[in-house]
Amino acid sequence: MSWIENNEYAVAWLVYFLAGLGCCLFWWKLTSWIKNRGWRDLLRGLAVVIIFTPWYAGDSPEFYAPAIVVLLMDLLLEGARSGMNGGVALLFSSFLMLIVLTVRQFVWKEPEAKETS
Repeated sequence: MSWIENNEYAVAWLVYFLAGLGCCLFWWKLTSWIKNRGWRDLLRGLAVVIIFTPWYAGDSPEFYAPAIVVLLMDLLLEGARSGMNGGVALLFSSFLMLIVLTVRQFVWKEPEAKETS
């Protein structure tokens, strides 16, 4: 047995994490043209929440999967009534992200631009 076969779960999460970082860097560049800091940070925060929120995969609490994947698979396979496990995790993560952005908005003020005349 090779090292990768013994640690394939950790390797899969490492690959997913690196791909998520690449997607976030791309999204940061894509949203850099937005002048309003509130909207720009909200869109960036939503991307981070959607990409990096984990949730239990199936009935076993020892394995995790991205919450968006769990949500979509539950909705496809179990229907809307019982398939909202990943959705609860995404809502909670989004709520925490909104709290962090709100606190940051009040604490961290942007320096005002000097007028040149």
